[in-house]
Amino acid sequence: MIKENSLFRYYVVLALLFMVGSASVYASRLIMPRQQAEHFCQLLLDDGTGASPLYYHARRMMQPEDTLSVEQLFTSFILQDDNWQGMRFFPHQDGDNVVWYSAADKLPATINAEHRKYILEVFPRLIAQVEAGDWTTVDAYIDKMLQYQCQFGGSKATSPVSSAQLAIIAAIFLVIMLVSRFFVLSLHPKRRQL
Repeated sequence: MIKENSLFRYYVVLALLFMVGSASVYASRLIMPRQQAEHFCQLLLDDGTGASPLYYHARRMMQPEDTLSVEQLFTSFILQDDNWQGMRFFPHQDGDNVVWYSAADKLPATINAEHRKYILEVFPRLIAQVEAGDWTTVDAYIDKMLQYQCQFGGSKATSPVSSAQLAIIAAIFLVIMLVSRFFVLSLHPKRRQL
């Protein structure tokens, strides 16, 4: 298991290094609009250390170029030349254990035929819709992939947190801090004597 994780990490690092070099050399035929690329980068990827959103990997490894965002470049790399096949996008829960698989992995017998078919067919169908420019269907495929990951990823896969949700959490934290500061100052013994 340790050797398999090390090999997978090696593959991910090589793939990401290849991406950094190749993405800047030529334009890809599979460039998504910014909105769909950001949506796609909410998908989770197990890199051998745990599942994390693609945008984490994209922003860690790439810089935006001209008019293309980091998410657009990263999405293009994943979709072109079948690079997605070696990436572990598909969780499978076997009891309490969650294992993430790629389409190229030997899938265990505990994965039923419907899920095997989904794992093997979802990316080719998504790529066909990207090539056709059908962005509504692309979004629908991404939503179904996110739903699949959250449903079968156990406690490791959680719904991505949007920037709006983070802003709300930050606002609540700020209000709590201000209210607590007010109470501390108003109830302080030195302030009460004045």
